[in-house]
Amino acid sequence: MKIIKLSIFLFCLDMLIGCKEEKHSPHFTDEAPSILAQYSVENLPGAAAISYKLADDSHTAYVKAVYTLKEGLTREAKASKYDNKLMVDGFSESKEYTVALYTVGEDEQMSDPVYISVHPDTPPYQKVAAELDVKPDWGGGKIKGANATSAKLMIGVLKKDPTTGEWVDVEVFFTENQSFNFNFRGLDPVETQFGVYTRDQWQNFSDTVTATFEPWEEIRLPLTQNNFNPIILPGDALGQAAYGLKRIFDGANFSWSDGYYSLNDGTPFPKVITIDLLETYQLSRFKYFQNGNLYYQSANAKHIRIWGNATLNLDYTTWTLLGEWDNWRPSGRPASTGNAGLTDEDKIAAQAGNDFDFNLEIPGVRYIRIEALNTWEPRTQVYYPELQFWGRKIK
Repeated sequence: MKIIKLSIFLFCLDMLIGCKEEKHSPHFTDEAPSILAQYSVENLPGAAAISYKLADDSHTAYVKAVYTLKEGLTREAKASKYDNKLMVDGFSESKEYTVALYTVGEDEQMSDPVYISVHPDTPPYQKVAAELDVKPDWGGGKIKGANATSAKLMIGVLKKDPTTGEWVDVEVFFTENQSFNFNFRGLDPVETQFGVYTRDQWQNFSDTVTATFEPWEEIRLPLTQNNFNPIILPGDALGQAAYGLKRIFDGANFSWSDGYYSLNDGTPFPKVITIDLLETYQLSRFKYFQNGNLYYQSANAKHIRIWGNATLNLDYTTWTLLGEWDNWRPSGRPASTGNAGLTDEDKIAAQAGNDFDFNLEIPGVRYIRIEALNTWEPRTQVYYPELQFWGRKIK
């Protein structure tokens, strides 16, 4: 028994003596990666795509581009060794720029630079500005434009102060849609010089496009809870007892608990309400404030028609279609769950009240019928939390 224990002890001692400390050396080396030897350039609007093929070099972790935009501002772009393509962007002009390309190891050792030339096409902010269409509109002006690359742009509007000659800010708009249509409002019918410019996400500003015109005269209709006449014609949708038509002009723009809610009675669409404006107006536009908890979803009206008549007539064939709007979410996206799926443009438009324009040629009307053909999601009722109308009074 003693012999066995001694043998085990000697075996363990031998194992301890035979074991040596194992030192883990780093995987990194002091060796810089190989320079980038194979590449090609595709020039794009305000940018360039650099495709590359790396040498068989295990040291390379990613590729880095370093370049100067304007006024000494240096910018970097990086791409994994697995991507094989690197984007350099933010250029303010269509001209030749020098880009330094590096391969970078896992230990951040950089190769020697390879200098290449890129020549971006006209940047989107310049192209969009050059093609803007600026015209007079009710209470201000209308801006139409195309943004083929869906660049993130700000559209700024200025007016020249006739006294000081200085440019004064009027309004700004944001878009990344391929086409846009904005209105700036609230201006007097006086001949004014306006300026419109664009700015991209890299703070590049276009030249200012100028236009001189007189905004069309426009007033906001003085509709309040006590200054309109709610009418129920045969076939009209009935409102809930606590949320009848009076709530539609109560001035509460942002609360879901204020406004008109039709009965959830299972009757089919369309849902129609009728309003007496008390005076005859040529309508120019209206704002629709949605349920603020449920923008572009639930029972907010989606496909809307507005009919008008100078007299209250039960023969509906005598009513004139003043306008029709469907799928008017700025981003063009379908209904989303909650407000999490909103783009900035969606949210800004909804919070300000979504704008709808009437054609200039429509007749003057005293009575309007607002028809909801459907809602953003399948529902059996419709919401109008708040409406506001503009136009000119017909004397």
